[in-house]
Amino acid sequence: MGWQGEGVEGRRVGFFSLTIAPNSYLRVDMAIIVKKFGGTSVGSIDLIRNIAHKLASDHHAGEQLVLVVSAMAKTTDELFSLAYGISDHPSRRELDMLLTAGERISMSLLSLALMEEGIKSISFTGSQSGIITDDKHGNARILRVNAFRIREELAKGKVVIVAGFQGVSQQKEITTLGRGGSDTSAVALACYLGADKCEIYTDVDGVFTADPRLVKQPQLIPEISPEMMLTLCYNGSKVLHPRAAEFALKYGVKVEIKSSFSFLPGSMIQVAGNPEPKHYLTEMEENMETRQVIAIAHKDSLIRYRLAVSQKLLHMLSGWNYEVFKSDMQDCILELFSESKYETEIDHYLSEQGITPLGKDKNLAFAILTGLGLGHDTAFVAGVLELTKPFGVLRSLHNEQSIELLLPSANLNIAVQTLHDKYIKDSL
Repeated sequence: MGWQGEGVEGRRVGFFSLTIAPNSYLRVDMAIIVKKFGGTSVGSIDLIRNIAHKLASDHHAGEQLVLVVSAMAKTTDELFSLAYGISDHPSRRELDMLLTAGERISMSLLSLALMEEGIKSISFTGSQSGIITDDKHGNARILRVNAFRIREELAKGKVVIVAGFQGVSQQKEITTLGRGGSDTSAVALACYLGADKCEIYTDVDGVFTADPRLVKQPQLIPEISPEMMLTLCYNGSKVLHPRAAEFALKYGVKVEIKSSFSFLPGSMIQVAGNPEPKHYLTEMEENMETRQVIAIAHKDSLIRYRLAVSQKLLHMLSGWNYEVFKSDMQDCILELFSESKYETEIDHYLSEQGITPLGKDKNLAFAILTGLGLGHDTAFVAGVLELTKPFGVLRSLHNEQSIELLLPSANLNIAVQTLHDKYIKDSL
């Protein structure tokens, strides 16, 4: 097998700052695969051992592996509980210091499990991996990646395990990337490394036409475009974090969503090839533009804040550091939709800024149909609204790739099932 000396410092790959040590060597004939394992995938010692055993064959087959891990299932929630048991409003810096412990546990245990399989491995925190972020504790954004240490260890034949969800600011402070940040870590590293693929392992088999926990017999989508995946992620799909989907789309990273329990092929997110055009010589021409719903996303347990637009509000928003699912402005009133788990912190922040909401509504949800051209077909929109009339739809918003329905949380499950039965069940 050939080896290639890499003596260039300060190369640029995409937007990532790529620094390579002059004496490091990279195998040029071995695929680099980044594999991310979520909290449920590494939720116990037995699961971690099982992952290590399955990865052994990939490593021995010649793949260079970078593994990104989340904290073990429920660990992050338990750490949050400890912090809020001491303070009603804990320091976000100290929260980051606390929460990053979860991924450090996972990465160390997986590294030990790989060693037991006879595989050389090493674990790194986000900061040791060179994931550089801004200074917004709790929801930091990646500025650049400078993971030369990962390349050096891959060149030594080691499997590298990285703590997801975390990085380090330019001020040398430990930061976290927000919920779902391990997905973002994985795709960003895949981009930096020029990986052949980034595999996201989770507790489901891939991307489905609807959430399997809500809908009976949803269908697995074997291949989906980055654009459509991003639409699903923005609208509540939990299999991939929206920021990770943005990286995949922007930098052309091939991503596959698959099960950590079966390791079977799942859903590939990539630009489709150029298949031969289909000629429906025996079908009616008017069927050629029939609208197709690709999948139905949803988001439950939302709170809507109604805020009067003012200079004070705009100043407040410039320092906003909490996840917002959607926002909308009408008649100088800004509506922010956020998950109910952030209610206490958002209420506290608004109070600190001297802003009193015009209103706050709880127990809201969105059901979102995704597919090309849906929102521009008025007849299709009318059919959706007629079908969902019994479910108390409060508002519908449309664009070129989705129809969003705001409705009470209590009606979400039946609404999604009804829409799936009508538009997807027998269409794919």
